[in-house]
Amino acid sequence: MFKKIAGLFLAAAVMCSSAAITASAAEAEDDAAVAAADQSGEVSADGSSDVSANGSSEVEAGNVVKFDVKKSGWNNVKTVFCHIWKADGSGDWPDWQTKKERCKYDASTGIATYDLSKTGNTISKSDGRVYCVIFSANTGMQSYNAIMNGNCIGDTLYCTGNQLENPEDSEKKANEAKWENNPDCGPEKKITSTGKIIGSAFPEGESDVTLLATYLVAYYDDDAKTSHTQDLINELKVSPTKVMGAVTDRLNAINSPDKDKIAPAVEKILSGCTDPTTGKKADKKELDTAKKTGNKGSNSSSSSNGSGSASGSGSGSASGSSSNGSNGGSSSSGSGSSGSGSSSTGAVKSGVETTIVFVMAGLMVSAAGVMFLARKKREE
Repeated sequence: MFKKIAGLFLAAAVMCSSAAITASAAEAEDDAAVAAADQSGEVSADGSSDVSANGSSEVEAGNVVKFDVKKSGWNNVKTVFCHIWKADGSGDWPDWQTKKERCKYDASTGIATYDLSKTGNTISKSDGRVYCVIFSANTGMQSYNAIMNGNCIGDTLYCTGNQLENPEDSEKKANEAKWENNPDCGPEKKITSTGKIIGSAFPEGESDVTLLATYLVAYYDDDAKTSHTQDLINELKVSPTKVMGAVTDRLNAINSPDKDKIAPAVEKILSGCTDPTTGKKADKKELDTAKKTGNKGSNSSSSSNGSGSASGSGSGSASGSSSNGSNGGSSSSGSGSSGSGSSSTGAVKSGVETTIVFVMAGLMVSAAGVMFLARKKREE
């Protein structure tokens, strides 16, 4: 009787183990098939069948931004790309003009449509002005940096025909771009290397005060460029003391190793300027206090975009691939999908390994049960 019970106990354990292993293997195959399908779909969407693939429910649902090629006056366009990045330079975004940036382009209407899910990031209607966007074409044409918020989802960007001085290279021009239905967004406001103010829209956390602060941090030791400081103060109508505070805030935010050299140099520049808000020379004691303490989170501080480097642009690092030399954003990674694919594979492996652990534990419990029954048999 004992042998029968022990045999049945072991047989049941083996059957359960086999079933668990079979189910786990089937689950792994299913997950692998889904991962393969996702990868296949991505290749199709990013490759030659891009136009048809972009007709997905994701695009139809309106999770897109558009660009009007015809209205912008661009000719001989066959392919359009959309380059989006976080204004503060954070996160991973597709690289310049890679397959993940390719738009669905309808040559008959001149409208290029970009599926925002291809960025690998979630962009929501509730998001503030925290993004920048550039549309470009196979012809070498591209738009100037445009500020974008969540309300721009579904909206259409277009080039106005106005040529702006490129912020980093005065020898080049940038094509001003605006949104059809979001006037509070549009061309990013910057000070060019020659001291001219272009654009109209700021990303969140930026202002006229931080704009001038970024310029002075970038060019504090260039007399030709800092000679424009008073004119810029007058045009922007900002207080030199507030600018000094924003300079300190920025240097602290980026943890600049040259803080002790830049701050005193900027203070010296601003000490000779007149405050257009009061009509008086900047107060040296107030300037010194601002240099030491910053603006302490006031509305004109640069707390939300402190990662901007001393490049004069205040919008993060450039990818260097923009044909007109404008800031291409901080798109250093196009590996979002492959990363998620790896995560999925890891989950499958983890599930199999976990199942095997439980199976082994079951077998150990079964063996212990048999030993217990054997001991009881001997005692009887």
